[in-house]
Amino acid sequence: MRIAHSSELVNIRAAAGSSADYASIKDEIETGRALLVEYQHCYCVLRIDSDGLCVVCAQGKNLRTIAPYIVRLAKRLRTHSIVFHTQSRALSRLLSRYNFQYEMTDTSGYFVYRMVINYGQ
Repeated sequence: MRIAHSSELVNIRAAAGSSADYASIKDEIETGRALLVEYQHCYCVLRIDSDGLCVVCAQGKNLRTIAPYIVRLAKRLRTHSIVFHTQSRALSRLLSRYNFQYEMTDTSGYFVYRMVINYGQ
């Protein structure tokens, strides 16, 4: 997994949602509050929040291959959990097959999933 340049942000445009959400994500990356990362053509925007490592958005065919690296990063950062927000029902089904548990649907209609980090493993 590598930190991608902000010029590669176009690779998450569809996953970002609205133009306003895309602009907000772009601002977070440009100001250093979030990182754009890439692994095998899968792009993710990651941010540290008070409740853990937040996957702001992800786009690409290899989400399954980048996932272990995101978990390792969360453990290295000693976060309590990984939080994922999505409006995609297909991605919701994929996340529920792993250790992500549905938490709620936020006021914007995003499904919120959380994986609690187990440091015993």
